[in-house]
Amino acid sequence: MFTRSDSARSNKFAILSAGLAVCVGLNVILDLLESSFQSHSSFYFSESFLFSSFWWLFVPLLLGQFYFSGRFRGKFSVILIAIIPALVHLFGYPLLIQVISATLYGHTFPYRQTFEYELTRYGFILLIVYPVALVLFRMSGVEKPVDNMPIAGMADTPKKEASRSTMVVAHGGRRTVIEIKGILYVSASSPYVYIHHLKKRYLHNGTLRSMSAMLNSETFVRIHRSTIVNIAAVRSYRSRGNGDYDVIISDGSELRLSRNFAAAFKSTLAACNQDTAL
Repeated sequence: MFTRSDSARSNKFAILSAGLAVCVGLNVILDLLESSFQSHSSFYFSESFLFSSFWWLFVPLLLGQFYFSGRFRGKFSVILIAIIPALVHLFGYPLLIQVISATLYGHTFPYRQTFEYELTRYGFILLIVYPVALVLFRMSGVEKPVDNMPIAGMADTPKKEASRSTMVVAHGGRRTVIEIKGILYVSASSPYVYIHHLKKRYLHNGTLRSMSAMLNSETFVRIHRSTIVNIAAVRSYRSRGNGDYDVIISDGSELRLSRNFAAAFKSTLAACNQDTAL
C-alpha cells in the first residue's frame, strides 16, 4: 500500500531531482557563456556535463542524510550527519570525474586538478548546503517521530490500553505496529523514549509517564526514573551493596535498579514467579 510517508519521500525526491536538474542546466549554460567571452577557451558539452556531476551527487547524499537524520538524534550523531555527506561529496567528486573520464573519455582528468577546481568553485556550497539542509529537515519535523495513534478497535483510555497486545510506534517517520510482549525495556531520551524491542530499538514520541499508563503494570515496572522494564525479560538481578541493584535483561543489557523502585520491582517479580540470583 502506498502510504503518506511514501508519498512524502517521493515528493522530496522529485523536488530535489528537479532542483538539481536546473542547477546542472545552469552550470552548462554558464560554461557556454564563459567560453564565449573568452576567445582562448572552447566549450565542450560533454566535459561541461561531466563536471556538472557535482550537482548529481547531492541527490543520493541528501537523501542519505535525511534517512539517517530520522534514525539518530544524539548531538554527536547530528554533527556526523552534517559533516560526513560533505566530506564524501568533497573527496568523492574528483574520484567520480577521474573514473568516468578514464572510462568514457579520450583523456583522464587528474584527481588533484579536479579537487582544486572543486574547492575554488564549489567549496562554499558544500559548507552551506548539507548543514542547512539538515537544520531545515529537522525543523520541518519530517523526521520527528509522530504521536502514537490509536488503531481502530483499540481503546483510548490508559486503563484499557494496559490490556493491549500491540501498540503503534514511530521510527524514522514510519508507523510500526509491534507486540507489547516483545518489549524488553523502555528508556527515556527526553523529549522521547527508546523502546528496546526483541527486533530492534525504536525512537517513540512519548514520555515514561505515558508509557506507564499504556503498559500493563503487572508486567512492566519502573526500575529507575528513566527506565521501565518488562518483568518477563528479567534474567537476574544483583545488589550493588548501596541499596541499588543491577538488573540483567534477556538480551544481555544491564540496567540500574534504583533503591526507590526496588520494593515495587521485587513484589512484581515475585508475583510473576521469576527466578532471580541475588
